[in-house]
Amino acid sequence: MTGLLLAVVLVPLLLAPLAIHPARRWLVLVAPLPALAGLALLPLDARLELPWLLFGTALGLDETTWVFLLFTALVWSLAAVPVVERLGTAAGTGRFRLLFLLALAGNLWLILAREPVGFYVGFAIMGLAAYGLILHPGGLLRRRAGRIYLAMTLIGELALFVALLLMAQTQGVTWSLPATSAPDGTVIALLLLGLGIKAGLMPLHPWLPLAYGAAPAPAAAVLSGAMSKVALLGWLRLLPLGQVALPEWGMLFVWLGLVSLLVALGVGLVQTDPRRVLAYSSISKAGLFVLLLGLLLLEPQLAPVGIGALTLYAAHHALVKSGLFLGLGLHDLDPARPLVRAGLILLALALAGAPLTSGALAKYVVKPVLVSPGWIWLDLALMLATVATALLMARFVWLIWPAPSAVRLDDGHRGALPILRTSNDTQAPVGFQPVFPIWSLAAWILLLGLVAGFPFVLGEPSAWPTNAGAMLIAGLVAAPPALAIWRRAPGSGRPSRRRRLGDLVVLIEPILAAQLWAGRTLFGRWNATVETARAHLYGLGERVGPPLPDPERTLRAWPTAGRLWLGVTVLLLLLVLMAP
Repeated sequence: MTGLLLAVVLVPLLLAPLAIHPARRWLVLVAPLPALAGLALLPLDARLELPWLLFGTALGLDETTWVFLLFTALVWSLAAVPVVERLGTAAGTGRFRLLFLLALAGNLWLILAREPVGFYVGFAIMGLAAYGLILHPGGLLRRRAGRIYLAMTLIGELALFVALLLMAQTQGVTWSLPATSAPDGTVIALLLLGLGIKAGLMPLHPWLPLAYGAAPAPAAAVLSGAMSKVALLGWLRLLPLGQVALPEWGMLFVWLGLVSLLVALGVGLVQTDPRRVLAYSSISKAGLFVLLLGLLLLEPQLAPVGIGALTLYAAHHALVKSGLFLGLGLHDLDPARPLVRAGLILLALALAGAPLTSGALAKYVVKPVLVSPGWIWLDLALMLATVATALLMARFVWLIWPAPSAVRLDDGHRGALPILRTSNDTQAPVGFQPVFPIWSLAAWILLLGLVAGFPFVLGEPSAWPTNAGAMLIAGLVAAPPALAIWRRAPGSGRPSRRRRLGDLVVLIEPILAAQLWAGRTLFGRWNATVETARAHLYGLGERVGPPLPDPERTLRAWPTAGRLWLGVTVLLLLLVLMAP
């Protein structure tokens, strides 16, 4: 039965090239099934050794791995339905399915890996394949988001690779995960950098809002729900949690997490795109994870409780955030469908941590870790973060509320036929009515059922009313602007000034205008200076004359370079054979 562990990784890899053909796109639905079967059939201590692969690959399960594999397989399975149904057989979808399955294989491999080489290989495959998911189906905005994502991902992978090499110097290449010896400060710094980029921790987050805003709904769902959680798994595997107290690093983690937690919520409140609101919510949650890790580094005795709480919180956040992105994909097709809107509101309440939701249970299980230091300022900061998260989700609901459809020219189609933006990943001419994806809706409803039953199946009644006070405060804060939003000027076809005042963006317009004026004043002069210097350099080049001919151009041409390369290779082989 342990061979099923290998099938979890191998099946998506083998199906990836086959799923390119449109007639075999249904194979995307099959790829996550071995992972779900392994969860049901394998014991928690299952392990498979493959000494012939790489430097000796080992796959295995434990309690933490089991939970991560469960919600990861669920997220990928549910996201696969719209990949097959919504994307269908349009141009470029074969490439999307190929990269989708490669990213799935990498994600599952790093979760099951019990040694550092497999963890890194899976991490790299997943990260590089996700680049193509963000680019689909093309366009300037997606290419820009993809470039920034790829650059940040390569930096993160390099930092993680160097950290694992430094750990291998003392433990050997085949040391087992989780790590049994405490790494030094350089390794911890590299782990914070490499995995912090993947998690979207501030200030390592610039790729995340762009990628979440540009990627198709299924890609955004797996990016936010599954792929970003591997950063937390890496920290749980590689940091010395429960082994030794590291007060300096613990405080650094606490402060970095607190800054990301609070600043991201403030930035998210002024966004006008619901996808970016969700992106900054993910950045905020990454800050909460890092804050909790810092507390575990300060007090190692909290590690057993803290690791379990973090794992449960990650499962809650993965299901809810992937559900929100998949729901947005359905909402874009039919904004007036009340079932989709009601489901999005339910998920938003869960993400805010409202009572009787999975978010309330997640906050309940992490309370023992948060109250352990006894810092009053931390309690106040977390209360503020809870209220701000509720306001952020209120902002999200406001942005998805149905409004008169606006027709605008799409990027790259200036002056052409008006294009109606029906989704972040589809464009259709005005008047086009897309077929609503019934199977995608059914899969999403199944996810809603899992989220709704989460607190009642896994929690106890004492956890259900968690955050009731914070939700009441958030409601009192949001009520006045909400009333102003819903009041319109009589006989006007556009919102009144009172409605505009309800939008939080308007409240900071004077600050933004001042920043814009200062930026134009400062950078306008700088640009003028640079252009002047550039003109002088061009003039100097014209006076010097054209560049000299390239004498090495012929050598670089492939016929000549190929003969030289073959000649040098043969010479080296002869020298090796003639050596005593």
